[in-house]
Amino acid sequence: MGQQSVIAYNKKNEGEPIGFDKHFAPTCFREHSYRYDSFDDKYETLKYTSPKECSECPLAAEGICQKVYKVKITTDLRRYTAPARGSKAWKRLFKRRSAVERVNGYLKEFFQLNNVRYRTGKRAKIHFDIVTLVYNASKLASDRINLLLNQQQAA
Repeated sequence: MGQQSVIAYNKKNEGEPIGFDKHFAPTCFREHSYRYDSFDDKYETLKYTSPKECSECPLAAEGICQKVYKVKITTDLRRYTAPARGSKAWKRLFKRRSAVERVNGYLKEFFQLNNVRYRTGKRAKIHFDIVTLVYNASKLASDRINLLLNQQQAA
């Protein structure tokens, strides 16, 4: 389906990766992290550029350090996502995901969505649609009531 996972990484008893930082960005010889630059859809690669600290580094003048580092996402789908972990875009996506998960958890807990037991998907979908309709209507009503209360207190 071409979807990317935006989940926190679970180490599963793995050690610290050698040559990479905690967000799986490559590091130079002096352990400075490369900066996430872009994602190439065609080749499914993450592009990292050399760190700012390496501009005065004597190893860069010798040609030991790479200026650009590319990683294919398919090497490890758990570690590498587009956009790259630790980038501002990834953090923004993760915040959106966590907001959606709070709503999903609320629906499962208080509207019994984790106890749906229908034989056909049509009935389960109708049940889900009704539950989400009730949830959205209740949120709309509570937001309007709060708005009226805030306006009355301000006056």
